Amino acid sequence: MVRGIRALELAMPKNILIADDDPAMLKLYSRIFAGKKHSITLADSVKKAAGLIDANDYDLLITDLMFPDGLGTELARRFAKKHSKGRSLLVTGSQPGTFHFDTTHVAAWFGKPIDLDIFMDAVSKALA
Repeated sequence: MVRGIRALELAMPKNILIADDDPAMLKLYSRIFAGKKHSITLADSVKKAAGLIDANDYDLLITDLMFPDGLGTELARRFAKKHSKGRSLLVTGSQPGTFHFDTTHVAAWFGKPIDLDIFMDAVSKALA
């Protein structure tokens, strides 16, 4: 019976929160996830994403690093506090080694432009 429940959980649509202050990136994410079984919610600021994290249940957070009103790592920490099983993916235009932020609550991070195949593989693993 446990095996059947696990299969049902994997088949259910997942809720993904995507936070990025760049409208072009939000549009790209909308295209990437169009036609997929997952439900996405978009936020263009740390404030808006934090409110959504507090008010809703998500299975995955995908966030930019730098926002005018804060850091994506703050969102990852908030998300991990509320959703102990949830995972966060960080996407940044910064080069490796150029930022020194707490990435404790980040399952993986990606530089822009993202490699779509690698990124979607990480999304699948984070949702499994």
